[in-house]
Amino acid sequence: MMNLETVDIITSSLNEEKCLPELLRRLQQVFNKEVGYRFRVICIDNGSTDKTWEIIESQVSEIRNMLGVRLSRTFSLDSAFTCGLDLATGDLAIIMTSDLQDPPELIHDMLRKYEEGFDQVLVKITKRGTVPVIRRLASWAFYKLADRLTNGLLPRSVSDFRLMSRRAYRSVSQLRESHRFMRGLSSWIGFKSTIIEMERPPRFAGESKWLGTSLVGIIGHASRSIFAYSSQPLSWLSIVGLFSSFITGATIFALIIFWWSGGEKPFAGFASLIMLILITFSILMLAIGVIAQYLSLMYEELKSRPLYIISETKTRS
Repeated sequence: MMNLETVDIITSSLNEEKCLPELLRRLQQVFNKEVGYRFRVICIDNGSTDKTWEIIESQVSEIRNMLGVRLSRTFSLDSAFTCGLDLATGDLAIIMTSDLQDPPELIHDMLRKYEEGFDQVLVKITKRGTVPVIRRLASWAFYKLADRLTNGLLPRSVSDFRLMSRRAYRSVSQLRESHRFMRGLSSWIGFKSTIIEMERPPRFAGESKWLGTSLVGIIGHASRSIFAYSSQPLSWLSIVGLFSSFITGATIFALIIFWWSGGEKPFAGFASLIMLILITFSILMLAIGVIAQYLSLMYEELKSRPLYIISETKTRS
């Protein structure tokens, strides 16, 4: 009998009772066509309050190679994916969301790229038609800034939808920092990687969790993700501090020379002085804010809390 390579499909669901059955149906169609591989589905309920877990339990009883995992509460999507990677045993692992915006049919293309010798196959989003313009601009700005600060470590517009070989996903699992950013972790480990492109389809049903997140929350997560992979903002602050100190010293020196040369006393009017104080104060607040972000990341790491907690698991008897 031919020894088939094994593939673990890892998907996280948060209140996806309307999407999950369709996802599993379309995954089964993919499995039937890929006869050269043996598949298992690791389906994670990330703290759902609807019937997601009940659907997972019922599907586990019908699908032979399926593992249902229920987390104790809602953790981050990246932590849920980490849970799946920790439980994976296959030669390959594919992580994807369960809202069908990561179309299962793309797995065919991912496997073909893997067969060419790539350890990682990333999916780049070329078009997000259903995403509001402001969110698209924010995403563009994030990747632009991240590319600059990380020296190209984070590929632009890549999604969490990806294929990883065993040595790649096990390397990611070894990285246990509290702030999980799967795209950054998988890029940091290296290995031979390639990118395939797709236009992101609309959700099959239900509401987007990402669009339901406030813009402030998204900006906060994005900034922490950048700070977790680059120390350049601290270097930039040092340069800004040096530059502002030079400007301040030059301004004071110019005012003193003006006063000695018989001009009007510089402190008779406060406009220039107040402007200088406001600029300096703004720079200080910016510096404190950036340093606070790094301290926050250090604080989370020092607590060393588990990345997720499993409430229960379900497999076919």
